[in-house]
Amino acid sequence: MAPRAGETFASRVGFSVILVIVLSIASVLFLNILIVLKLGKADRVDLTLAESPDGGGANYLLIGSDTREFSSDPAFGNGVGGQRSDTIMVLHFDPDSDRALLVSFPRDLWVDVPGRGDAKINAAFNEGPQSVIDTLSSNFNVPVHHYVEVNFESFQGMVEAIGTIPVYFPVAARDLYSNLEIFTPGCNELNGLQTLQFVRARHLELYDAAEDDWETSDPIPDIGRIGRQQAILRVIGEKAMTAAFTNPFKANKIADAAVSEVTLDSDFGRGDVFALADGFASSEEEPGPATLTLPTVGATRGGQSVLEATDDAETVLEQLRNFDTEIRSDAASDAIPTETLVRVLNGSGAEGAAADAISELTILGFIPSGTGNANERGVSEVRYAPGAEDKADLVASVVAGEVDVIEDDNVEGADVVLVLGGSFEGIIRTTTAPTPGPSTGAQPPPTASLAPVPGDCS
Repeated sequence: MAPRAGETFASRVGFSVILVIVLSIASVLFLNILIVLKLGKADRVDLTLAESPDGGGANYLLIGSDTREFSSDPAFGNGVGGQRSDTIMVLHFDPDSDRALLVSFPRDLWVDVPGRGDAKINAAFNEGPQSVIDTLSSNFNVPVHHYVEVNFESFQGMVEAIGTIPVYFPVAARDLYSNLEIFTPGCNELNGLQTLQFVRARHLELYDAAEDDWETSDPIPDIGRIGRQQAILRVIGEKAMTAAFTNPFKANKIADAAVSEVTLDSDFGRGDVFALADGFASSEEEPGPATLTLPTVGATRGGQSVLEATDDAETVLEQLRNFDTEIRSDAASDAIPTETLVRVLNGSGAEGAAADAISELTILGFIPSGTGNANERGVSEVRYAPGAEDKADLVASVVAGEVDVIEDDNVEGADVVLVLGGSFEGIIRTTTAPTPGPSTGAQPPPTASLAPVPGDCS
């Protein structure tokens, strides 16, 4: 019997939502629309997965694939052929917990790929999805119960169906590898291709007018890109929500762009769609999933710049392993590095101090919001926007030397501004494990800030 029209519509919207999840683009799923998913339209792959725990919980491996087999268009970015994972996340869903947990694994993470040896984790995907699953299991003891994958073409089509995505660029920006080119500072409405290039940018450069030269934006490219992905996630999530409830024709176009390019494990069923919906549900009362990036530190292996998991990662990984441990519902008031946007100004008189400090803060997981200069002062200051006191205290806790913590109504474009003074003695490599917390809204930065920020900057 043919499915009813309402079922078909809900099914296709469900596929568009899965696409949004995989690319870390949506934090909102509309549960009322997810009535029936037409699973027969999705590509399937047979995988050896962990046995599902009792009670309906599961870990969903979410992969964004950068395969270029579907297109020779150089606008999709330069790189090798074949396919690699451009986004690797695990959604931990436990129906008995107050909220889900979404953990991003940097693609430069150094791991032992079974059957291949030491390599970056994204190389495991070139061996196939089973290799990624086995790598997560053997390196981190993280069980994977279901698999979801989409590629670039689906993402671009979905964004184009939604419309344009506003991103504020204080200065011109480019990425020679993803082919992003933004030459007009200010609010830019990015189309589907430009949004794809933006979320893929790992070599983002910003134009320094004073030096008439391009400067590297991210001390740690992989971490910097994750920060941009997390920020743009909120923008597209809001637009997808609006389309779903106010414009069913647009929602249908979003689904059309997604449905043909989703790959699922052979056991993925209707109940898993509702699990994803519950896991990503967001409202004023429910903040959606806690989002984290696996804590890492920069290293060099075999001549390559890589990231290695730190001891702090164990606390995050333990939550992915257990389904009887509550994801803390009070985490919304706790500050964590991966949700704290920091800008550093140099008022110490020491050349290069701000660049060194932002690099160290990025290694600790903080989201960089650029550097600049300030008038020289004797004591370092941590200035924070109203409501960001917890984040200011977190930043101050890793600053060596005397530091004053000051609320400042003029702080914009960052949660915290660290102004280095003569008392600054460096950044402390903390061993405190981060606690899951909510995503924070991005605001347009001041003129001097160098961080492109997705958001309503009209």
